[in-house]
Amino acid sequence: MRWFARHFLDKQVWKPTQHTFSGGMAIGWFITLQLLPIQMPTATILCALFRVNIPIALAICWVSNPVTVPILVPIEYAIGKWFLGLYTEVPTTPFPDHLPDSAVEAWLVLKEHAPVMLIGGLVLGAICSAVSYVATWGVWEIAHRMEVAKRARLIAAEKAKHAHS
Repeated sequence: MRWFARHFLDKQVWKPTQHTFSGGMAIGWFITLQLLPIQMPTATILCALFRVNIPIALAICWVSNPVTVPILVPIEYAIGKWFLGLYTEVPTTPFPDHLPDSAVEAWLVLKEHAPVMLIGGLVLGAICSAVSYVATWGVWEIAHRMEVAKRARLIAAEKAKHAHS
């Protein structure tokens, strides 16, 4: 119970800061590109372990959904095939347009292509994760600096107003 409290009840994983929000984005993007049925629990546990923002990671997990999966699958497959092609042989049979009705036949078809999809998801997830972390950190930093500059201008204007009075 102490482990749960230390990781999931920590305010740090629920309150967005520059670090926690960027980390939550990175974990969310990495996990959403692993086309697995347990994305949200996995993202939640990883966010708690790394003490980054859970809500943004869960929101990003919704990027892969029944509407976007048909777009993501060929991209991940192409990346996985390219990456594995650098090191080993890749499947020569084309990725199926639709799966057979039989679970056994579907398994046989997917068995050949699963490693390609897995590697494609890992590579794409790692790239998107790194890009999202840096981009989110940068946008947060720019917004923070703009806010500080605005506050400084308001204080300077207030001082100037009182100096002329």
